[in-house]
Amino acid sequence: MKNLILRKRIFFTATAICAAGFIASLVLLALRIPYWNYCFAYTLISTAIFAAFSFFTNRKLTAAEVIVENAIICVHPAVILAESVEEKKEGERLRESFGIFVSSFGILMGCKIIRFGQDGNRCIALEAVEIGKDYISIDYNIRINRNGVKKDEFQNIRLLYSRPDGAELADIIEKFREESMIVPVIA
Repeated sequence: MKNLILRKRIFFTATAICAAGFIASLVLLALRIPYWNYCFAYTLISTAIFAAFSFFTNRKLTAAEVIVENAIICVHPAVILAESVEEKKEGERLRESFGIFVSSFGILMGCKIIRFGQDGNRCIALEAVEIGKDYISIDYNIRINRNGVKKDEFQNIRLLYSRPDGAELADIIEKFREESMIVPVIA
């Protein structure tokens, strides 16, 4: 998640710099300085490229925020116990970057996002959830429609997850049932 935020900031800054270059090239035009057209073309192209990157990074960050805010299950594959302040900071950074969030909107694994629903020419649908004693298994279907040809691709993600007891497990099952119409199977 922090990686996505950093990318968004970098591309926003680069886009702002390109916009400033665009304005500077317009000033060069007004002052009738030679070669203003090369500067104008360069800044126009670079601004368009960085604006496109910012747009797609922003879409990815928004999807990640929705998944984290509506997380049904949050899995941290490693917990680091630290002695010193520096080790604690490093442990928090690692915990943040390796968190896996599962919601009815998708799955966020570090920087990788699997977004359920329509995504361009792909439709990703949650098919089944199985909660075992020490794992959670998530099956989903990717339907790709290219040139009128539909292709189904079934995939599975299996996460190490220690199954909670009683009310917490019932709450997880109820959230999956309400939000995605999928009833998890307890193995």
